[in-house]
Amino acid sequence: MSMRKCAILFILLPLLQAGLLLASETCLYCRGINCQRSSYQATEQCVDQLDACVSVFLGGMIQAQGCLEKLEDKFRQHCKSNHNSLNAQCEICVTNSCNNVTSSQLSCLQCLDTEDARCSSAPDQLTAQRCPISHSGRNLCYASISNQRVERGCSLTMSEQVSCLADVNCKLCDPLELPHCNDQLLNEATTTTESPSSSTTSSSTSTSSTASSSTSTSSSSSSSTSSSTSSSTSPGTTSSTTSSTTEAPDSSTDSPTTTSTTAKPNSASSLSIQNVSVLLAISQLVFCIFIYVQ
Repeated sequence: MSMRKCAILFILLPLLQAGLLLASETCLYCRGINCQRSSYQATEQCVDQLDACVSVFLGGMIQAQGCLEKLEDKFRQHCKSNHNSLNAQCEICVTNSCNNVTSSQLSCLQCLDTEDARCSSAPDQLTAQRCPISHSGRNLCYASISNQRVERGCSLTMSEQVSCLADVNCKLCDPLELPHCNDQLLNEATTTTESPSSSTTSSSTSTSSTASSSTSTSSSSSSSTSSSTSSSTSPGTTSSTTSSTTEAPDSSTDSPTTTSTTAKPNSASSLSIQNVSVLLAISQLVFCIFIYVQ
């Protein structure tokens, strides 16, 4: 009897351990805006042995993670088999912290042509794989080529997506619009930096030509200015000559008004007055002598 009890215990023990493992299952947890914080890390303990982990996506963005039984109704409704759509996806898994990947609808080709030649020559033969969950935007796919090396994968951050959009040899696409969308063949676009410099040289040459023509124009303008100056100088010379000619009468006019010229008439009048006085005195003397003699 004791042997039978021991056998039953040995049979039930693995089942009990499995139940305990199921009961102690943990899932990655987030709700709403916290799901868009890459630094946010939390887990949720599931209490039901039949519970599972779940991730809910709306428009390609993670909206909720956690245990299925604890999920709010507004998220749980997307996890019903007949409610899955292109806009809403629910991914359910039954292992510990398994809810860290996207749904199959958000899958991308992930390869390097150095590891698989089909990545470059026959990408349509490859199978898309689920991507890690993006916590800073949407899950997108990319395909890039550099130095004739092709790479395909998942673009999970805004910085990666902006960088890809700015690169002419990188293609970004949405797996919700087209499944495994990054399977297009790529041809590397050569970016020539000589053309801009050539155009710059041409523009510099044209600028130099323009500057030369401007210089020529300036020179001709200077010549015109010089000739104008010469012509204006000639009248100036004539003017100065005229001025000197005009000044000559002034000097001739000034010379009669000098002191010496004016002094001559004054001295003549004074001499004549003196002569008259002398003559009068002589006349009186003669008259007196004449009377005396008689």
